[in-house]
Amino acid sequence: MKGRYDSNEIEDQRLWQLINKKNLNKTKSFGFLGFKCDEGVKRNLGRLGTFEGPNAIRTAMASMPIHSLDLEIKDYGDVEVVSTNLEECQNVYSGVVTRIINDGIIPIGLGGGHSIAYGTYTGIKNSDKYKNKKIGIINFDAHLDMRPYDQYPTSGTSFKQIGDCEEDYRYMIIGYQKIGNTIRLLNTCKELGGEIISAEDVEFNSMKEINNKIIKFINSVDYIYVTLCMDVFDIADAMGVSAPSAVGLNKAKGIKLFENILDTGKVVAVDFAEVNPELDIDNRTGRLVAYIINKIID
Repeated sequence: MKGRYDSNEIEDQRLWQLINKKNLNKTKSFGFLGFKCDEGVKRNLGRLGTFEGPNAIRTAMASMPIHSLDLEIKDYGDVEVVSTNLEECQNVYSGVVTRIINDGIIPIGLGGGHSIAYGTYTGIKNSDKYKNKKIGIINFDAHLDMRPYDQYPTSGTSFKQIGDCEEDYRYMIIGYQKIGNTIRLLNTCKELGGEIISAEDVEFNSMKEINNKIIKFINSVDYIYVTLCMDVFDIADAMGVSAPSAVGLNKAKGIKLFENILDTGKVVAVDFAEVNPELDIDNRTGRLVAYIINKIID
């Protein structure tokens, strides 16, 4: 990772200069991990190109100035198996997530298709710290991603796969779009006990009301895993995605909700999905991810 260079003085340092450097005064540790796989998108008949998503995100965040002196960041590289072997990619990714968590580091996943979510969640549950804990999922997404997977898993099946394995499934979606989900998907979400906050809810209801619903959900679990599918945002803000939203989640309000979730201190992993630089202009979608990552680490 390379970016803008001002000097080596601590006041001038940017993210690329901090990566993989030891910090004896660290109080916060994060680890980037790329998921270079868009086979799930292909199986889901989406537009290909998310394979290069991790590189686009790294490029966008490399020159971010660092304002926290107690920060340590590692880059674990990319998980890249045979591109057509989604299941193997998820298994390998999950194993690295577990290792990152066992090292006392918060993983930040860089996708890649939203199949990343199954890998992240299983990685959390297989870790020493969280295997017996109740993990709630908050998914910023226009789509429920609860499709049947009788034939094979895709980028649209992760949250049904997880739900089918959990007795007490705790799932919330923020930014849901009625236009992007069938009746079956909605019924599946209800059957699994999922909670829905639509993009319209965020736009037209009070933020206090929305926040209260989110905090109630967070209080019902031990820890939170947050996953952001970038197609949740308006196409003007995130055009580099597999399935863009004509009228998506309000960017400013969505990021504020995300910050409020971080402030609870319960977030143990975050990942970003569906970043497709082949469909982007000036890496706008990657830059939006970088902006949100800055909220996490700084």
